[in-house]
Amino acid sequence: MTSVLDERSCPRHPGTTTRLRCSKCGTPICPRCMVETPVGYRCPACAGLSGGAWGDLPGSLLVRAAAAGLLVAFVVGWLWSRIPEWQFYLALLLGFGVAEAMAAAARLRRGLALQVLGIAGVAVGLVISRLLLLAELGPETPALPSRLSDPRFIAALQLRPIPDLLFAALALLIPFVRFRGAR
Repeated sequence: MTSVLDERSCPRHPGTTTRLRCSKCGTPICPRCMVETPVGYRCPACAGLSGGAWGDLPGSLLVRAAAAGLLVAFVVGWLWSRIPEWQFYLALLLGFGVAEAMAAAARLRRGLALQVLGIAGVAVGLVISRLLLLAELGPETPALPSRLSDPRFIAALQLRPIPDLLFAALALLIPFVRFRGAR
């Protein structure tokens, strides 16, 4: 026998009481927002329907996810500036580190907002690594426009077009795929 205490208000439709729960997270769901899946009824977030809208995640989760991603980006960017010859491994660490830190902070949610924040976080890590490498050159190097042709400048920044672009693309692709919504 089910008691009246089992009825809860649906978080997406506050005027609707329901006894249904998401089979994954346990959140109350009403017949208007439940999604039938092969493993039971789920809320739209757990069913993967939140991939297209910006407003699906609360602002507090977005802020936490952005902070977690930026923290990882700063650490890996600094590490990349110390050992630039490990580019492939650090690109993986940057991409997966930012994406998984953000996913944990956002309670494993997905969506467009997290994709954009994840890609921005990875880009910040890439820029930080290059800026720190540039800072190591010191003031004795020539002005920036003439630096681009200076072999010492290119060597210090580890600028090799093909591998750098591939590793950057790999790192940027990881959060894009990780936070992609169900299609």
